[in-house]
Amino acid sequence: MSESKNQILRLAKRFPDKLIRTIKKGNHTEDYINHAVIAQRLLQVCGAYGWDWEVVYEEGKVVCVHGRLSVTVDGKEVTVSGAGTETFSGDSTGEKIKKMESDAFKRAAAKLGIGLHLWAQDQYFLDLQLAKDLNIDLAEIS
Repeated sequence: MSESKNQILRLAKRFPDKLIRTIKKGNHTEDYINHAVIAQRLLQVCGAYGWDWEVVYEEGKVVCVHGRLSVTVDGKEVTVSGAGTETFSGDSTGEKIKKMESDAFKRAAAKLGIGLHLWAQDQYFLDLQLAKDLNIDLAEIS
């Protein structure tokens, strides 16, 4: 893991197109990055991390999964959270929970900059600005 203060830049770096997938949701499509790819970026840049999550129920029904991601970034302990809600009809309860947990993980990771470019789309500037601020060539960052 990098001891220099560029972990936040490495986390925020855009993923190459070959790692971005597309899923159809209703009448539109959305780009996403697989859960395993997000986990690999975290492990590559920060090493071991903590991930705790819980299923949230309302009137006996699963409504979301709330997760907390704890990691050390550039020497600072950080905990961010995310929630995944049910958007998958027809799945078993267990499969819904698994997918909601994955979404909660990816949303928490986005708060560290991981995959944030997919949400921000053409308004994404973080990786370029961090590279400029740190005087680092983004092409040299893994």
